[in-house]
Amino acid sequence: MKRNRILTVFFILTSMSLFAQNTEMKGDGIVLIDIANFPLIEFYNSPDTAEPTETFKIFMDESINSFNIENLKQIRNDWFKPLHFNLEYFMFYLQCTEIENDWYQVIVNEQTNLKYWMRKSTILSYKSWENFICEKAIGIIPSNPEENPILKSPHLDSEKAEKQPIDCLMPVSISNEWLTVKVEPAICDQTNQMNEDEIFTGFIRWKKGNQLLIKYYLLL
Repeated sequence: MKRNRILTVFFILTSMSLFAQNTEMKGDGIVLIDIANFPLIEFYNSPDTAEPTETFKIFMDESINSFNIENLKQIRNDWFKPLHFNLEYFMFYLQCTEIENDWYQVIVNEQTNLKYWMRKSTILSYKSWENFICEKAIGIIPSNPEENPILKSPHLDSEKAEKQPIDCLMPVSISNEWLTVKVEPAICDQTNQMNEDEIFTGFIRWKKGNQLLIKYYLLL
């Protein structure tokens, strides 16, 4: 029953853009937008542009009891398809492709790779991909478990871990292309019968060049 619930959550997260689908990292990190104070979001064609090309205002929509953006449906149809976007869960994350002085270049449409610039401010913060995965991801799954299993050591000729609970993994830390993961019983029923001394950490290759080799999810 619990496994079915988790799989259902996975499908929900996918539709909510909270489960990673991208296989390519198009920059070195992520820009996170703090929506708590109902900011005005401004996007510029370049740092030299005097006026923003696109703007929208975050507001509290009483009809849905959540944050919202005016004309959101039309904006999403026209140009707006960010990496992760769900205002109900305070998630507004954009891939960052360049940092120049007081500006971030971000991808606002993951399908077309449309890029705009955002001026650095208190509502914006930047995390490297490594920090983003370790700090924001609740769990990870290797995209191809057969080719990328849980290993005992962080190198390609390492032995595989005796157990492979690939849908029960929490990110711990990253060193270069290797992600240290911990089996977490709370997110998968496969480990519920494990004794405490059987819970283990292992290693998974999380990227190859700019290609993600894992999927991560941001909520349970």
